[in-house]
Amino acid sequence: MKKSVLTMALSTALASTLAHAEVNFNGFANIVAGQASSGDSQWGYDDDIDFKQDSLFALQASSDLGEGLSVTAQIIARGQDDWDAEFEWAYLAYNFNDDTRILAGRQRAPLYLFSDYLDVSYAYPWITPPEGVYDIELSTFDGVSLTHNFSLASFDATGQVFFGSDNDDVDVLGVTIDSTFDSIYGATFTLNRDWLTLRTAYLSTDLTIPDPTGDRLNAWRDIAGFEFIADQVNIDEDQAEFVEFAAQIDYNNWLFIAEYTNIDYDQQPIDSEESMYVTGGYRFDEVLVHLTYGRDENEVNSAINLLPVNNAELAELVNFTQVVFSAREQDSSYVTLGARWDFHESASFKIEFSRLDNDLINQDTSLIRTALVTVF
Repeated sequence: MKKSVLTMALSTALASTLAHAEVNFNGFANIVAGQASSGDSQWGYDDDIDFKQDSLFALQASSDLGEGLSVTAQIIARGQDDWDAEFEWAYLAYNFNDDTRILAGRQRAPLYLFSDYLDVSYAYPWITPPEGVYDIELSTFDGVSLTHNFSLASFDATGQVFFGSDNDDVDVLGVTIDSTFDSIYGATFTLNRDWLTLRTAYLSTDLTIPDPTGDRLNAWRDIAGFEFIADQVNIDEDQAEFVEFAAQIDYNNWLFIAEYTNIDYDQQPIDSEESMYVTGGYRFDEVLVHLTYGRDENEVNSAINLLPVNNAELAELVNFTQVVFSAREQDSSYVTLGARWDFHESASFKIEFSRLDNDLINQDTSLIRTALVTVF
């Protein structure tokens, strides 16, 4: 009897709440198939046709609670994660007025030109955003952000500041490590006028990545004169700084997009990561044809040059340390030729051919992908 009364009370309360706060649902889906050239691998694909790597399904729920207050949650299931669903966004928003808004909770890290639509393939020309620029492990964070819209000369301007932290998985030497991004803070600034968009972003964070080698590299602390090596390879609250610059021109049938990112690391195996891409495209009614050139270069910490390479007793430790330093080293470029056909008002078919040149190992790899993308 008591359980029945309690159930009725909760049902009545829930019905009353729903009556005052309507919940709206929308979502998006990307169904992608890809295959790399024989014997090669690129961006998660090999020479077998794969339908899971970039495929995903997402559902977003939002509710306007009135008087400027709203709540939003987004759940995404990714094929590469065996379709395990997880919360990508979960935040509370408050609009002080038409121009100023604050968000609190789990939200997108505003690093890129297309950050707000990072997983929504329907929102941009490519199947996935260009690699290198968009491959940073930090995509969301838990914290607060404040956005303000205003006019600057003849431009519509948007400024944003944010602060928070995050835990995320990072691949280190083939091992998935739970990393910590503490003291995340930064700002973005965007200018928009008709067909022109200009944007810049800055982010700083203290990064901690546990040693995947079982503390093996700390052996350098016991070797006189080489204690600094352990400091360079152990990442414990070491600062990383990110900057981004982007421009987009969408004029009549012509499309031009360019974006540049740079990350500087403090006392880490990689000294800096620099990436850029340039995309040009032209629309033929419902079909957009585009060409992208991108380049990625990760520089190794110069401390690698101070290892005692001629010491036979330390040869094994030196070789292993060199592997750790060079794990994320990169010097590559790629060209992607693609087309997008908007055959439906809420769906598109995409096809792309990419050619990657890896200058470090002197290897060329090809990748072809097709995608059916939709919003609903």
